[in-house]
Parts: sequence; C-alpha cells; structure tokens
Amino acid sequence: MEEAPLGVLCLDSSFTKPLGHLRNPDTFRHPIRYEVLQGIDIPRLLHAPGDELGALLVDRARRLEREGVCAIAGSCGFMARYQERVAAAVTVPVVLSSLTLLPWLASVHGGTGRIGVLTADSGALKRAHFVGAGWQGPLPVVQGLEDGDEFRQVILEGRRDDLDLAAMAQELAQATRRLKAQAPLDAVVLECTDLSAFVEVVRREAGCPVYDIVPALELILRSAAGRQQSAPDPLVTG
Repeated sequence: MEEAPLGVLCLDSSFTKPLGHLRNPDTFRHPIRYEVLQGIDIPRLLHAPGDELGALLVDRARRLEREGVCAIAGSCGFMARYQERVAAAVTVPVVLSSLTLLPWLASVHGGTGRIGVLTADSGALKRAHFVGAGWQGPLPVVQGLEDGDEFRQVILEGRRDDLDLAAMAQELAQATRRLKAQAPLDAVVLECTDLSAFVEVVRREAGCPVYDIVPALELILRSAAGRQQSAPDPLVTG
C-alpha cells in the first residue's frame, strides 16, 4: 500500500535548501506533500503574526488532511505560536515547530536552564512562541543568528537565494559558542528549520545533544505510518 505523505506547511521562500533541510525532499525516506503559503515569507511570520495567519494555517492544514497526509509539519519554528490552534483543527499529528520538544527535553535532561535554543532571530522569539509550543517554565537561554551576514541576507531578508554553506556553517559555529558561553548546556534545540542541515556543526561546538525538527518528524512518521498498515496476525503460542 502506498504510504500517506507528510504534509509540510511552507513559507514562501526560494533560497537553497541543502540535504538535511525539511524542505529538501531527499532528507526523508518518506513521500512529502509541500503546501506553500504564497506571499507569507519569513519577515511576515516573524514580525507581523496575527489571527489572519493562524486562520490560513488552519485552512491549509485541513486541506492537507483532506488530501490524505499522515502528519503535518511547519517549515519555520516561529509557527509555534499556532501549534495548539492547528493541532486542534485536524485529527493527524501536528509538529509546527521544534520548540514542541522543550517540555519533553526538560524531563529527559532534568531541568530548564540547561537547555539552549538557537533561533533565527532572538529579538523576534517571544514567550508566546514557547507557550504555544506547550512550555510553561522559565525561558531557556537563547542565541540568535540575526547578526550573521550570510544568514541575515539570504534567510531573514531574502536578498539572495544562493546560500554559501561554508559561510553559514561558520556563522552557526560562532552562534553556538555564544550560546554555550551564556550557561552550561545539557542540550540544544534548533528552533530554525534552516539549521537542521548543520546539526553536526552545532553538536561539535556545543559538546552536547542537539535536537531539531527532522528527527522529531521521523518519530512521528514511524508512528503514523504504522497506523496506515494492516496489523499483523497475533503470535499464537502453546
């Protein structure tokens, strides 16, 4: 039986999506259905969120569900503020942001202050995003990428589409060192889906486990895909 695809709610962007990125279909061994939100770019989501955008995400999530996806993801961690609303509107699992990992990781790693977050823009990441992702405690330590020339020009401002992978890796390494300097870390969460392709850079610099949306979705897909298959015959012993 053909596998039901993963549905991804995507911002309107055209820069390079390297292997490991959520929007590179070769990242997953699973069919993907991308739903691009035309005209909704990164600046709009970061700096002008609102009920209208939330309603659009709900509408497109319901469309993806009607088309038969097994789960729904978001292409930007800042969609976290709409996590609860979208998840309540459909019956399939929804992971709009890697920030949804934080409550679980606080239990796994035994505390809140030792989990760091690398984000696209530290000034734009508000408590509402953490609360939307199910987080109720003190905010984790946060470090943004907004001061990196390559990240800012290509991703935050959309001035170029040709992402320099080496420059991006260097900026991410610097940001990780700044994050680590703020507090001892037991784990790092990559809020920004554009960082998933560089997880090994972060892991090397942070010296601790690093979590991003891709393996979180792989866990969801293994569970959701299992529901698509017929249950095996029970093992009879005796």
